[in-house]
Amino acid sequence: MSRARVHIILDQYDVDHAHPDPDVLARAASVHRVSDFNALEELATIAADLWLTDPHIDRIISFAEFSQLGATALASMLGMEEEPIRQIAARDKRLMKHFVNQAGVRTAQYWSLPDPANPDAVRALGKEVKYPAVVKPAAGSGTEHTTKVHDPDELAEAAARFAAVEEVDSHQLIVEEFISGSELHIDACWDGDSARFFVVSEYFAPRLASIAADVEDGSRVINREDEPALHDELMAMNRAVNRALRTDRVVTHMEVFRTPEGELVFSEIATRIGGGWAPVMLTQALGQDVWTSVADVFLDGETAAEPRPAARHLATVHIRPEAPGVIDSLPTEEDFDAVPGILDHQILCEVGEDLRMDSASDWCVFAVIGADTAVELEERVRSAHRRLNVTTKPAG
Repeated sequence: MSRARVHIILDQYDVDHAHPDPDVLARAASVHRVSDFNALEELATIAADLWLTDPHIDRIISFAEFSQLGATALASMLGMEEEPIRQIAARDKRLMKHFVNQAGVRTAQYWSLPDPANPDAVRALGKEVKYPAVVKPAAGSGTEHTTKVHDPDELAEAAARFAAVEEVDSHQLIVEEFISGSELHIDACWDGDSARFFVVSEYFAPRLASIAADVEDGSRVINREDEPALHDELMAMNRAVNRALRTDRVVTHMEVFRTPEGELVFSEIATRIGGGWAPVMLTQALGQDVWTSVADVFLDGETAAEPRPAARHLATVHIRPEAPGVIDSLPTEEDFDAVPGILDHQILCEVGEDLRMDSASDWCVFAVIGADTAVELEERVRSAHRRLNVTTKPAG
């Protein structure tokens, strides 16, 4: 089947940092550039151009976290969104939980804090919240600026810190009930209710806990044959969430808590491939490049190939330094070769880079590991954490 006609829209960050392949850009039907995916007038002029030159646009696909709202706006302008508020819910965690709750899926209790710079509003909310609680930006952001608080004073401190942050567009917050237990991430590619791939993984430690330097970071794939009931329950939950948000032909990255009693509690979902190490681990779980798999489904309408995992058991470790500072050493190729079972690796930081380590999303080094048994995988994960090191020296 012939490939689809594709128009590409890049923002300035893509141009400056993502280094788009010139050959890919040359094959596109058109290439547009915007300063930012939130720049409404720039997107509107692109919508006008597409409407005039190629009125048969079939689909808008968002590549990453920060293009989701721009993609929704563009699709709405082109008449492709019947209920754009549902698509906004893929970024705004308050709307997300509202619609998902309405669909009968359990979520954590939540409260909205539209103006964290208003001490009276913060003080009033502090009396309502059930502690411990988690304070997050209402709009996306992954684990950036996410804080666990234990009382009204800590809530007020977290709100004041976030109100002063300059690098975010929206300063609205959501405050959520803290859910104890383990944390899962589910990465899937959907065509209606049919999942072209569906990969369930469990973080070694919940994302909020993983920020601590002495906590192992990463996740392991949970095979369906090992926990079929869990897979079935998560599949049903993911489908219900998709229906609630009116998403059908889309990639999703869903995060779910599993309580000590085994109850599943919805955390959040994004209509994109998971960030961090998710793409490299999914590639090994599927047996082919995950981006190619998604393109085959969305551009050509092909059924994704049957997954052929690179190993019976898979995990990814995230290697970070013990303390923030300036990076002065990274693992070498010889270091990776010395660890049994490493299938792929990525280095996302550089020697000389100042690493703050104030977020679970300060990425350093990923190593995807495979093994024949769960016990062997656990041993290899421990070996990777022992043998692979990122070291820092004090800044300044």
